Amino acid sequence: MTETTSERALKIAVTIDDFVLWDGVPMPANTTPTMITHSVAKTLNDYGLTGTYGFSHTFRLDNEPELLEAFDTWVDAGHHVGNHTHEHAPLRWMSDAAFRRDFETAEKHIGDLIEAAPHKYFRYPMDMCSGSEQRRGEVEQYLADNGYTNAPITSWFSDFAFIVPHFRALTSGDAEVQRQVRDMHVATAVAMLQKHADTAHALFGADAPLIWLVHGTTLARDTLPAIFEAFLAQGVEFVTLDEAMRHPVNFAMPPAIESFSNHLQRFAVAAGLSVPELEYERLGEILHLAPMPGSDTMAIYENEVFKPMAERLGVAYDWDWS
Repeated sequence: MTETTSERALKIAVTIDDFVLWDGVPMPANTTPTMITHSVAKTLNDYGLTGTYGFSHTFRLDNEPELLEAFDTWVDAGHHVGNHTHEHAPLRWMSDAAFRRDFETAEKHIGDLIEAAPHKYFRYPMDMCSGSEQRRGEVEQYLADNGYTNAPITSWFSDFAFIVPHFRALTSGDAEVQRQVRDMHVATAVAMLQKHADTAHALFGADAPLIWLVHGTTLARDTLPAIFEAFLAQGVEFVTLDEAMRHPVNFAMPPAIESFSNHLQRFAVAAGLSVPELEYERLGEILHLAPMPGSDTMAIYENEVFKPMAERLGVAYDWDWS
């Protein structure tokens, strides 16, 4: 009989992406990235998760240099920073020269903070490393030549989908809807951790330390304690990214594919297993929470985040959410 995740000791390394959120994503009034970063960092410390790695793009620093304070706040709280590129664009949108410029621009902004970490980690935007094995190999060699190791994602829960609905819920002032969004955020995080853990166990015959992702959002600020308590109640042990990266599951490379998928999901695709992902019905329910005219979740991502990004890079907009 197969053990459930609640009967097995799971290890996860928490990582935080984009505590300076992408340009174009709405932010609640009287809230700044630095405020969110400070609160998330404190929660991590309260749960003994010191030395947590954060991966944030640096594009907004071009026009809002004051946001460097969010990076400094993160490091001052005892955490570490990795390179997540400057634009946060999919690798397949970029030529080799453009990728290197983008990588190096991020270093110009936060290179001193990256150097201060025990290890230099890089994370592909959206964990997407291009569908070309040759291209990925060339990028991986470039990263190694510059002293970096790729830090993949092996557990996520589509938390990006909650950002705009949470903004709408806060704007509405409806306390019941706000509670509903928070509760669904926690429940989805717990359910998806179980799915990823079960997939890893099925793939490799044993549990592997999962590298878990949540973004630095107002909703994460408000729900991380509840998520961590739920994880601990299931017997989760928090480990460092360095420890997780010593496991072959996390430093081996699954086949490169174009789809919006994480490292573990690509292993599942290669093995012909069911991919651990959020059901479309639940995703649709999340995306349409707290509806508000002129604030469609996907339209904001398409028109305010991705299309302007593609225009800045001088490439045709090409993105498939499926």
